[in-house]
Amino acid sequence: MPASQPTQRADQRRNPDRESFWRTTISDRMQSGLSIRAFCEREGLSEPTYHYWRRELKKRDAENTVATSFLPIEVPRQPLPTPIEIVFSHGTTVRVGNGCDQTTLETVLAALEQRAC
Repeated sequence: MPASQPTQRADQRRNPDRESFWRTTISDRMQSGLSIRAFCEREGLSEPTYHYWRRELKKRDAENTVATSFLPIEVPRQPLPTPIEIVFSHGTTVRVGNGCDQTTLETVLAALEQRAC
């Protein structure tokens, strides 16, 4: 099993309530305008635990993004009759205008797919 994939055992240990708590807590801290140290002191939280969860949630979000970055599509043989827009989960947007040929579209999508790996 690849190292970037969580093991089944790790998935079983994940507590969705704890993850939800820390996502909310980290969001609250950012909105508070306080430093991490001041926020943790105010809330009675362990600063090392806060840092652990901030790293862990970033890692989990990255794993989810990589797993869902690209989906197979069928490229039409003729130029596209109407413009299309492809929006990826990480925010990149590709706009394909009228008259785009298949070769150009395949080249752009292949380059994006290589960049995501």
